[in-house]
Amino acid sequence: MKKLISNLFVLLVLMVAFLSCEESPVIVEPTDLEEVRIAVVLPQKDRQTIWKNSLNWVAENIQKANIGVKVVYEWYDEDKVDLTDLGKTLSEREDIKSIIGCNISANTQELAFALARKKENIKPLFTFSTSQELPRIFGHRGFLWGLCETDISQSEILLSSLSFEFDDIKKVALLASEDIYGQTFVDWFAFQAVELEMQPVCVLTYKNANELQSRLEEITQSGTDALVCVPAAVNDVLTVGNYINKWNETCSYEDFITIKFSDKAHNKAILNSDLPMNILTGVAPSSDPGSGFSVSYETLYGRLPYNGEAEVYDAVMITTLASLWAEQNGEKDLNQAISALLNQESHSQGGWTSGMISNYYHQIMTGKTPAISGATGLLDFNSEYYTTTRSTTYAHWLVYDGKMVILDYYSRHSANHSSSPVAAWEWKKLHMQDIGENSTEINYPELKDNYAVLIGASEGWSNYRHQADVLGFYHYLKNHGYDDDHIILILADDIAYNERNILPGVVRREQTGINLYENVQIDYRLGNLSLDNLKQILTSEPSEEYPVTLGSTASDNVLFFWSGHGTQSGWEWRRTETLDSDFAKTLFSEMQFRKMFAIIETCYSGAVAQECTGIPGLLMMTAANPYEPSKADAFDDELRVYLSNTFTASILSLLERKPESSIYDLYHHAFDKTNGSHVMMYNSDYYGNLYLNNFGEYLRNH
Repeated sequence: MKKLISNLFVLLVLMVAFLSCEESPVIVEPTDLEEVRIAVVLPQKDRQTIWKNSLNWVAENIQKANIGVKVVYEWYDEDKVDLTDLGKTLSEREDIKSIIGCNISANTQELAFALARKKENIKPLFTFSTSQELPRIFGHRGFLWGLCETDISQSEILLSSLSFEFDDIKKVALLASEDIYGQTFVDWFAFQAVELEMQPVCVLTYKNANELQSRLEEITQSGTDALVCVPAAVNDVLTVGNYINKWNETCSYEDFITIKFSDKAHNKAILNSDLPMNILTGVAPSSDPGSGFSVSYETLYGRLPYNGEAEVYDAVMITTLASLWAEQNGEKDLNQAISALLNQESHSQGGWTSGMISNYYHQIMTGKTPAISGATGLLDFNSEYYTTTRSTTYAHWLVYDGKMVILDYYSRHSANHSSSPVAAWEWKKLHMQDIGENSTEINYPELKDNYAVLIGASEGWSNYRHQADVLGFYHYLKNHGYDDDHIILILADDIAYNERNILPGVVRREQTGINLYENVQIDYRLGNLSLDNLKQILTSEPSEEYPVTLGSTASDNVLFFWSGHGTQSGWEWRRTETLDSDFAKTLFSEMQFRKMFAIIETCYSGAVAQECTGIPGLLMMTAANPYEPSKADAFDDELRVYLSNTFTASILSLLERKPESSIYDLYHHAFDKTNGSHVMMYNSDYYGNLYLNNFGEYLRNH
């Protein structure tokens, strides 16, 4: 027995020495082995210290499985190559089975766009980049395989861990880098905080060191109990940690700020810092502890795997098995083979080992489709929604005694988290407003006529969705009795014939939708107006300068729709002015109407609306509360823009089916279908019973 243990130890030492000395997997194989060639697009600077271990290990385990395959890697430095050119080249290479990359979400997006230009048989792209934009943009194309849940899940885990660990944390703040990585957290943090019964006191971003310092000052004065930090770089981790640590040393107990970092801080570089351990803590995607991968990895390499190592291991294993399955079943599209393998139920553990790889191979060769479990856990994808794994384990880490220590593990898949397999899109909302069915009904004068004000308050191609949604409402109203004399339409009008529009003269809200730009009568171009001009148009008589004005009276209903950008300070007008709460309250107070239903599609739209209370007959429905951004919808990867917004799309979808819906049913539907923000109603006490009032009152063929 002692001899056996001794031999095993020697073998282990030799294996570690071999793996640590090799530049890349160079495995001597018989010439009859089938080659699985994989392009690896990751930072070259991290090749030796991180990626080499897992890539070598999986190649060796595939060799040991004796399945007639050898793995060959082609390395490309993510930081130095032209990703667009690389994507084009790799997409045409028949010898490349799949691509692994990138480390940075923005780089992954650039590479994916290049691959997506090919209409069929697109190369599978495996990534552990976690921006929500990636599956939203490319999920429907079926070639992007995210081996980690998006940062929507990480944001939830960070907040729920704070709630679980600290009973007294009620107010939370977010500080995030102003880039594609930080944007996911910005988009979802406030929404999730409200769902977890916390108050989001501030959501801040920064671009550089000066802005970072300024934001930290805001945070310490915000009254927050806890800070979630999503840093751009390791240096920012140290800056934030030092600042908050000094604050906590001098402040009172009531002002103490607990801090947790996102996975960007889970980096070996912070081990050299002299910060106290209670500062350096956070969560990061991890291998599934039940798979045994981390334990085996630590035995071989003397440390726990860093973020991404388990994912690249699984990517190679999936590529290899999918290639075998495709060959056995006559499938030309490798993505279809991957989909077949990763949509099976499995409860197996240790599925990444050479023995399990051999077992999967024999199942494939006998006409079966195995359920695969990997280093990251259950490899379960649902391509109907998007090609991102449904389950990710997050390690709660702490820096202690110069090492990264894992305290425990979190997952959304427990009783304390959302149970929906696509929770990122179909969140079970808990905070619907109690508007009340017993609200006092108000006596209004007899309805005389109906008018509409439709405003697209943004410019530029990237804001396509705002104008498209306005035109969607315009088209809907024209189909329900309105003529142009009863509609004030204000648009930038710079997308239909934009140089980036591959369909000149066409504006759509859906990829297969109708052209909303046909026969449109625009009253004013956005660039010719200021907010003061807008007020004149909506509250004054016609003039030579503004011949078209609203013209409504105290006996008329007005439908008001605004789509654009917003901040917590107000609704933006062309990015040059801001319609703040004071201006809004003055504007709506001076407008003439019997009833007005104002639908506001902006981020943080509730910040202005909540101040517009007490105005008789005014009802405001907003896409978000004062702390949340609204969400875009329906990405077109050929136009490379979003075509609509989730909130507006939900409203129009119901109204097209049921134009006589009650205002409450419209709110309920929009609340249920709008994901990532809380649809809100304001000033209902001065409007009347929302169960009895219906949208049909705002249609001219009612």
